[in-house]
Amino acid sequence: MKTINIITTTISGSIKDWQKMKLLEKEFQKHYFGKVSVFEFDSHEEAKEKTRELIEKGETIIVSAGGAGTFNSVLEGARLKFGFPEELRLAFLRKGSADLIGKVLKIPDDLKEAAKIINNSIKNDKTITSDVIELEIDFQKYHFIGFGGVGIFGIVPFFTENRLKKYYKGLLGYFFGDRGPFLVGAGLAVFKYYIDKILRKRKFIVEVDDNKLPAKQYSSIIIVNGDLGKDFPIAKGMPLGNGNFKVILLKDLGILKTYQQIIHIWKGDLEKFKEKLGVQILNAKKITIAPQKPFEYMVNIDGLLARTQKTIHYKISDNIKLITG
Repeated sequence: MKTINIITTTISGSIKDWQKMKLLEKEFQKHYFGKVSVFEFDSHEEAKEKTRELIEKGETIIVSAGGAGTFNSVLEGARLKFGFPEELRLAFLRKGSADLIGKVLKIPDDLKEAAKIINNSIKNDKTITSDVIELEIDFQKYHFIGFGGVGIFGIVPFFTENRLKKYYKGLLGYFFGDRGPFLVGAGLAVFKYYIDKILRKRKFIVEVDDNKLPAKQYSSIIIVNGDLGKDFPIAKGMPLGNGNFKVILLKDLGILKTYQQIIHIWKGDLEKFKEKLGVQILNAKKITIAPQKPFEYMVNIDGLLARTQKTIHYKISDNIKLITG
């Protein structure tokens, strides 16, 4: 039988989630007669490298046990030079502060139930096909499923994905649930964005497919694969594998309007307030984002942080089979 390879990171999840790491092999072995291997790492980079090593050895079943950052690091590691192996199956075991993909895949938060469901889905090859978004920054390519962006949403990982912040994330996740760390990170990102704005106004030129938009100051530009569920309802009903991604452009109308934009993102009714809140929503196969004048800005790669002063490019590059409940 094929080996189930579980990649887990200590950086993700609430205090309650950290306890799952000790029980991963035991719970999966209850339902699987083959080998179960658990690999624990302190960083996303280590998780990525171990996944790549496993894929190059011919392993085809990978379970990411973490949040969005861990999942997309494992995803990156699983992608070889010419794409993902056709027989690869990737599962998302929820152990993070923003388990959006895990929820979309109908994987419960309870470890015992999750292990049972994932094992059963592996046995029956129960999967969905998801597009993978490729992001090119400074000639380096990143791949992710979920959401990313620049502006305030680009700054969020600066406050949520730092090793030193592991314990505050754990506490927030314990007391306020999955949204806790992200909401606090978003609030801090708003303050940082407007403090930075005092020093320099930052305009972006955006080209969606072949439509070039005039330079504007955006509070956020959000890129999202598709419907990520009720906790991030900005692409309702859009399948993860439909060949497009959604682009949400939020014009900078001041700090009060920015908070209103964020509130309506969580409510899922942003489209109703397009004129009032400076919102433009588009479907795209590719998008280019360029600063009008060079300045360093942060880019969110669904929980991972990058920085650049140059043009960035998004496009649909691949698809992959995700194990679903």
